[in-house]
Amino acid sequence: MMCRAVRAVLVTMILAACAVAMPARAGIEAALKHADSIRTSDPREFADALAGLAAFEPEATPNQKLRIRLLRTYQKTLTGNYESAIADAIDIHQRTDDPTLKFRAALLAANTAAITREFSLGLRYLEIALAMQDQVPEADERHLGSLVAAILYTEYGQHSLSLHYAKQLLSLETSARTRCAARLKKIEAEWKLGTRPEVERDTHIAISDCMAQKEPIATGLLRGYLARQWAGAGKTAKAIELLETHLSEVEATGFPRLIGEIHSLLAEYRQATGDLARADQHARTVLELGEKDAYSLPLVIAHRVLFETALKRGDLATALDEYRSYAKADKARLDEVKAREFAFQLSRHELQQRDQAIGLLSKQNEVLRLEQEVARKSAQNTHLLVLLLIVIASAVGFWAWKTKRMQMKLRRLAQTDGLTGISNRRHFREQADALLMRCASSGRETALILLDLDNFKRLNDHHGHAAGDWVLARVAEACRSVCRDGDLCGRLGGEEFAIMSCGGDLAAAERIARQCREQLAAIDTSPIGHGEPITASFGCTTSVRSGPTFELMFAHADNAMYRAKAEGRDRIRIHGGPSGVAVLQRGTA
Repeated sequence: MMCRAVRAVLVTMILAACAVAMPARAGIEAALKHADSIRTSDPREFADALAGLAAFEPEATPNQKLRIRLLRTYQKTLTGNYESAIADAIDIHQRTDDPTLKFRAALLAANTAAITREFSLGLRYLEIALAMQDQVPEADERHLGSLVAAILYTEYGQHSLSLHYAKQLLSLETSARTRCAARLKKIEAEWKLGTRPEVERDTHIAISDCMAQKEPIATGLLRGYLARQWAGAGKTAKAIELLETHLSEVEATGFPRLIGEIHSLLAEYRQATGDLARADQHARTVLELGEKDAYSLPLVIAHRVLFETALKRGDLATALDEYRSYAKADKARLDEVKAREFAFQLSRHELQQRDQAIGLLSKQNEVLRLEQEVARKSAQNTHLLVLLLIVIASAVGFWAWKTKRMQMKLRRLAQTDGLTGISNRRHFREQADALLMRCASSGRETALILLDLDNFKRLNDHHGHAAGDWVLARVAEACRSVCRDGDLCGRLGGEEFAIMSCGGDLAAAERIARQCREQLAAIDTSPIGHGEPITASFGCTTSVRSGPTFELMFAHADNAMYRAKAEGRDRIRIHGGPSGVAVLQRGTA
């Protein structure tokens, strides 16, 4: 088989020859249309076509150069380079005046932002694209707006809206590729809504349609739904055979999300048939894809399979480790669902505000028109108009005040933990990055302390979740009490808290952890009938030990904290220290 490099050279030569035989602009247009036509059906040929476009780029118009850049941005999305793809798509959208290019760039930004879980950004650019849909001259291009809407509303769990847009597309005369994608979203929405008993028949039709259009990603996703249907009907062996038969086609797409989804299904079904070795193998493949983009649900399934297979083999230590990973992934999945719901509701609220503002502006314009008309008639009507304007101005002021209050309330909800009143995980992370930059620019060291309450689940089980919530609130007060002005304090989730202190060295980190530990021990738990003191396991590090990046500091402090857990709880561990260093047990602090 011809290697990719040789194939790229040949494509470049062929396209260059075409450029000689026809006007340069016509050659570029033909190359652009060819690359765009295969961008989802043949990833390798698409990459070669992009390489060939480089021969035309020096002679391209500014608009054509932006179109080439947009195709390269599609390639970044297909290969999992999502952050760069979002930035490029937004930049193209802002640079171009071409309605079609502007529309497609907005759709790509919206679609890719949903993959990276930047839900508000994704919805904003989806609304931008849908608002300008009527400005796009080509029908096939306009249909992309409804298709991306169907895709994104699935991501946000709005399956009824997704089904609406998919059915709308299927009722129109669309391109074959668009029809394939619309069938996929229709099957997916109906499957998740549970509204179609004949969904298996429709899935076979959709698979045939997408195969005919040479769309391997859509075909692979559809086969995944067909396998789910068979497994749900007790035909697990048939589902495995289907997925294994086409696994090489799935992996050839290079699309991490599809690959992770199919491997997670195989892991689940292999485990159900007792083939634990292969179940483990497929699950670990999903975990290896996690760094790129293995979708959250496949990650949860993979960790669960590894936990259950280890348990069946009697490997309790591995089972415990995998159960922790499974619980963490499952919680992350639930947090993601909540974040999507919040983003969708926030977007709807912002849209409602914008509609209200537009409506108010329309009313104001109408009032001004009436003012001119009434002014010509009589002074009496003029006085009435002034009174009307005063009423409207009061309404505007009240609306602005109410909107400001709502925005402040939403900001507080987005930044604080509802139970404890301290920063939530996302806000703590944002503040921590800013604090690290300030400390680094002034040459000061930064300390990070993580703590996780010991035996918190047992407290919940014995005394109830209301008692657990009471303890979490007291722990947050204890963390706040040891913070200086400028220190950060946040609840990262569950019973895990964090403190970051600018200007704090290793000794300061130990001191803060020790003071916090003492504050926890001083909590009077008699109101909830808990006879044992509150303890926690602490992990500490500094920017000097771990480097001035939050990810490394968090990872090192987290490892130290789990080391404290493993060595008996109720103690403090320092990242990088020997096992006997900085161990503070009860009674020695």
